[in-house]
Amino acid sequence: MMEHRFLCLVCILMVALTTGVSGAPVVNPAVQVTTDRSDQITPAIDGDWLVWVDGRHGGADIYLYDFAAGKETRITNGTAVALWPDISGSRIVWQDNRLGDPEIWLYDAAAGNETRITNETGGQVMPAIDGDRVVWLDRRAGNAGGVYAMNLTTRATVRVSAGPVEGDPLIVSPDVSGGTIVWADGRGGNYTVFVSREGGEPVPLANGSALQGFPAVSGDRVVWSEVHNGSASVVVHNLATGEEERVSAGPPGVAAYPDISGNLVVWQNVTGRDTDDVYLLDLAAGETRRITGDNASQYLPRVSGNRVVWMGNRSGDWDIYLLTLGNASRYTFGMGDNGQNVTVPVKSEVVISLAENPTTGYTWNATVSPGLTVTADRYAQNMTAEGMLGAGGLHTWTLVPEKSGIFTFSAVYRRPWENLTGAEERFDLTITAVNGAG
Repeated sequence: MMEHRFLCLVCILMVALTTGVSGAPVVNPAVQVTTDRSDQITPAIDGDWLVWVDGRHGGADIYLYDFAAGKETRITNGTAVALWPDISGSRIVWQDNRLGDPEIWLYDAAAGNETRITNETGGQVMPAIDGDRVVWLDRRAGNAGGVYAMNLTTRATVRVSAGPVEGDPLIVSPDVSGGTIVWADGRGGNYTVFVSREGGEPVPLANGSALQGFPAVSGDRVVWSEVHNGSASVVVHNLATGEEERVSAGPPGVAAYPDISGNLVVWQNVTGRDTDDVYLLDLAAGETRRITGDNASQYLPRVSGNRVVWMGNRSGDWDIYLLTLGNASRYTFGMGDNGQNVTVPVKSEVVISLAENPTTGYTWNATVSPGLTVTADRYAQNMTAEGMLGAGGLHTWTLVPEKSGIFTFSAVYRRPWENLTGAEERFDLTITAVNGAG
């Protein structure tokens, strides 16, 4: 079963590395982006575009979501297992085994074309992309393996590492930002983070006998997960100054899969239990806080600008969640917020999105209390293959509280011509609007 394979991929995190910061989640709650009852995992984000691996067709496909257009697009057609996507601008890369060994493929969403960009035996995995540059871990035979990079403009390919790179691909985790490439190498049984700048020789960013992994880079800053002398932390290394900052990972656990965008760093706190949370470090503010807090697991966070995405299972299957930071004028909610009481500023936008499939006769029948102005009420069908019938979509309401007070939004999922039984699916949200919130 492909969904079991998805869970096995996630379980790698639990054994990859062998932690305190606490705090309330941010005011603005996360919204559930995906609603299909299969699994959606391993998100990546750049600006207005989000990609992930999707199991709704029984395999593992790459999907793209455009926040600005509110549009979801299926990128691959189910002929292979597509894993570990990354995105930069309109370009998406991932590893794909349609021809046997996993190889790196590229899709340009602006041009609408797909290209295989590696063709070597042994397999190429864990790609990352920034602008015109793609990097990956190459498992070609003998001494030819290692971390490779391609310039998409010239199609020139070079090996960045000094030789083959050893270790679990997820811990090796090559990443790129401009002319800077980072990765971890497990040779000798101890993982060390390496960096190469503008094609220069690889330089280790070692800390004695520390175990380092899951590196990511943004500009002059590199982050990674580190375990040293029994203590676990997230390390932020400034390549320009050589300065390092270490932040405790969270409650007892190990920080895994950190990501960085500008001044924001996110990571997953791996506890070995059923509830892992996502943490955020704001380097400019010098503040660390937990941004999830429900009784569910949140894995593999990624950050771009003021948006954080991750995969979580609070709905019963794995879905992609989005948190928009520092936006006091727009608040987004989904089925995962059913029954909640939320606080928002007066005159802010409250956006509620619920999965709907009118082809079955079922629709959401909403009731809004006085004092909430409905500024938008729309339904958008999911992208489907041409000629496919019965596809569902997303019903979205935009509400504005005109004054302070407590308001309600309630919706019942039903066929309008049938009598109410009390067993219908419901969504209820209590909205407390206050002056000066956010």
